[in-house]
Amino acid sequence: MSENKKEEVLERSGPVFNPPVYIQRYTTVRDILFKLPGIEKVVDFGCAEGNFIKYLKKLPFATEISCVDLLESSLERAVHASSPNAWDFVFKRHQPLKIKIFKGSALENDARLQGYNAVTCIELIEHLEPKYLEPLVSNIFGFIRPKVAIFTTPNCEFNVLFPNLKGFRHWDHKFEWDRKQFEEWCNSVLDSFPDYTVKIQGVGDPPSESSHLGPLSQLAVFMLKASPSRQPYTINSNSAEEIYILIDEHIYPGRSPADCEQVT
Repeated sequence: MSENKKEEVLERSGPVFNPPVYIQRYTTVRDILFKLPGIEKVVDFGCAEGNFIKYLKKLPFATEISCVDLLESSLERAVHASSPNAWDFVFKRHQPLKIKIFKGSALENDARLQGYNAVTCIELIEHLEPKYLEPLVSNIFGFIRPKVAIFTTPNCEFNVLFPNLKGFRHWDHKFEWDRKQFEEWCNSVLDSFPDYTVKIQGVGDPPSESSHLGPLSQLAVFMLKASPSRQPYTINSNSAEEIYILIDEHIYPGRSPADCEQVT
């Protein structure tokens, strides 16, 4: 059973969401990226089975998307999810799009990700031991340094609305934060990387009578300031290597001048 199906089973024991919250997360993150100028290269850490790819590849100005995970069985599905179909060669994009599937860790620097504009980590950080959050943050904000980085994670305050839930929402979760803890973590990121700002919001509103619990998922949008300082960071980007394993790569064709003439 996929992670999204497991989440749907859990949701059926509590408040009903339509569409399911995992879809709401995908569309919310997509919409944030869609509204930002200059988002051409996106890396999705913890891509799992690649369910977010179909949302990412609709970004009109995207030219390169990298999906990174450690679990090979999930990456096999991600390869299938990211493959172009016949329609993609008929109804071509305005410009070509390259999608790469990597086996690798979000904690490690890979030189191919430098210059990426956006990083997404959807329901990822709670799967990491707390001691690994620091290298994750260092990789994203110190090495990649995107224009925007988006994180989502469970809000444990909401868990009381799942009567059958004991412990965490997933067996592999190492922690689940309340809203104050998530805010404190976000602020700690800003303390280390003051060139960024953060806006915290939520996905999956609770029933009106439980509004005090907050949303099912928490979401943070970190934005690089328009005129970042030149504060040096400890990571030496010149020493980075290509350490991820490229599992597969797909090219979505873009329109040629002849295609544009036919449209007009």
